[in-house]
Amino acid sequence: MVSIFTILALVFSLLACFVFPIVLCIVFMKKTRPGPLPLIMGILVFIVFVIVLEQLMHYAFLVAIPATKTLFENNVWLYATYGAFAAGIFEEGGRFLAFSIFLKKKREWKHGITYGIGHGGIEALLLAVPGVLNSLIYTFMINSGTFDALIKTLPKATADLLLQARDTLLTEAYWMFALTGVERICAICFQIALSVLVLYAVYKKRYIFIGLAVLIHAAIDFPAVLFQRGLLPLWSIEAYCVVLAVPALIFIIKSRKLFPAAPVIQK
Repeated sequence: MVSIFTILALVFSLLACFVFPIVLCIVFMKKTRPGPLPLIMGILVFIVFVIVLEQLMHYAFLVAIPATKTLFENNVWLYATYGAFAAGIFEEGGRFLAFSIFLKKKREWKHGITYGIGHGGIEALLLAVPGVLNSLIYTFMINSGTFDALIKTLPKATADLLLQARDTLLTEAYWMFALTGVERICAICFQIALSVLVLYAVYKKRYIFIGLAVLIHAAIDFPAVLFQRGLLPLWSIEAYCVVLAVPALIFIIKSRKLFPAAPVIQK
């Protein structure tokens, strides 16, 4: 049986990944009325630049080109640097283009916040929610006794993967399953803060802050890539995110003073 604490941890992660960004979006947009365009652009830029363009580059360098594939496989630090800066360049580059081209009439603080909610929210919905939902479904199947019956009907390769998922649910410390939710809340804070920073760079034409946003993004993602290669434990990554989320949240609040109170139209 999967423990009730594991189930509660999974429910927390589902709420953090699915309900939290939706509620945050509704409450903030109702209070500040930024219009739907910044939210839509945040969602679209994530899909186009991260899900499509960045993944195409990863396929090229990590799969299709033998020389770079071998290089990154044999040098974990170079791979981590590549992965971290790829994320930073694509996401911050996408933000820069969005604010420079499509959001010329949206230069208030609330527009940067709304864009960040869209970007971070769709990231949580697409990347985290499916895994948490699957874990919850497996949990209820295990506890109801239907999991073993399902395993018998599946090909061996698929069955082996599900058995690994079952073993993880049964043996992993319950609090580990809450880390996905903690990570997504922190990630949304990062996405909002970086969106505001890039908007400020565009609004003030101080493009050095675009480079700063890329560096900050890479610094946030670098340890996560090391975790993927097994060099860091998961708890250390989450602790790192929580520590960095504090100054990100402070910046989000304080940055309101950097922007005008009325719409700014730039040609």
